Amino acid sequence: MSDLATPPGRSSGPNLPARVSIVIAGAGFAGLSTAAALARRGVEPGLVLEREPMPGAHASGKNAAIARQLEFDPIVRVLAVTSLQRIREMQVEGRSIVDARGGLYLGRATDRSKLAATIDAMRSLGVDAFLWSREETVARFPCLESATFDCAAFSPTDGVIDIHGLLAAYLREARAAGWTLVTRTSVEAIEATGGRGLLVRTSRGDVEAGAVVDATGAWAGRLGREAHPLPLQPVRRHLFVSDGSGSVPADAPLIWDLTAGYYLRPESGGLLLSPCDESPHPPAAPDTDPAALELLAAKLTAALPALSGLPIRSGWACLRTFAPDRRPVIGPDPGRPGLFHVAGLGGFGVGTSWAVGELAADAIEGRARRDDVAAASSPGREAISRSAPRV
Repeated sequence: MSDLATPPGRSSGPNLPARVSIVIAGAGFAGLSTAAALARRGVEPGLVLEREPMPGAHASGKNAAIARQLEFDPIVRVLAVTSLQRIREMQVEGRSIVDARGGLYLGRATDRSKLAATIDAMRSLGVDAFLWSREETVARFPCLESATFDCAAFSPTDGVIDIHGLLAAYLREARAAGWTLVTRTSVEAIEATGGRGLLVRTSRGDVEAGAVVDATGAWAGRLGREAHPLPLQPVRRHLFVSDGSGSVPADAPLIWDLTAGYYLRPESGGLLLSPCDESPHPPAAPDTDPAALELLAAKLTAALPALSGLPIRSGWACLRTFAPDRRPVIGPDPGRPGLFHVAGLGGFGVGTSWAVGELAADAIEGRARRDDVAAASSPGREAISRSAPRV
């Protein structure tokens, strides 16, 4: 049985204690990477509470498992590069958690300068990356002969992450230090106790905690801020798996068309594909919209016709949650003492998770980081505060 599963018919955890040091709401990558980072530092262990039967039930377990360092946003780029350096060191069953098959990012002539600048920034962080012409790219990857693009950036250490293996690794690290995961338990509200802590009201009873971390993904930003939630918007994105891979070889890298807006990579004898769609969605398990498959077909017909007729085997939708500036929201709540946020991780939560956990742990421990990443991720930054008044 997976490290992440709760055995059928068994209790989802012990009775909740009357008081703990920290309660983390949410056992996806945001919550478990934070628990693991706190465990590394020897912080007094606490509770991770998950409303679902197992961790990673929503976005953390339903994403495309992409390790992408070629990020245009400098804050996300630093988090991604830092994280992948650490995640590459992890193993599950004797193999690396990362399949570094490379990431190939297709652009038009107008994208060349932006790609070149991003490559320079990656190299300054110690990551190899290359800018190729269309001719150079097709010579290396003939499957793109029919594709519409003018240039491409290649990051050879990008690739695919074993998301379940990584999530389980964070959970093992936290449990080894005494942290307890309790599933089928939702955090419903927090209240001031009159002392230094918070009273955490859950579906299984109340717990007093010194600090509470809201790492609830699409549901984040409402806990303790019901009247003035943080401006976090969940959006629905679709993923599909094809029956067969056409001309794309099984060892091909991740291929992402930055202009047409689609990506694909080999998966289970076929291809995992996404039309990079985004539509606002309430925080709830999303249904699959047939229009998304039509959008994917239209994009492939226009930009990669060699793959436009591939039959689709399966598909699903997941939620990605963003702040207005599309940067993470990590740190103390500006108006509620003892409340911390680890949210707004959009489509980069897996690949940035190690550094996200470390940044969150710094905030929870009261270590004031004065670098650009901490400032740009703060829940009190202007992009957040102008849309969410203080509680």
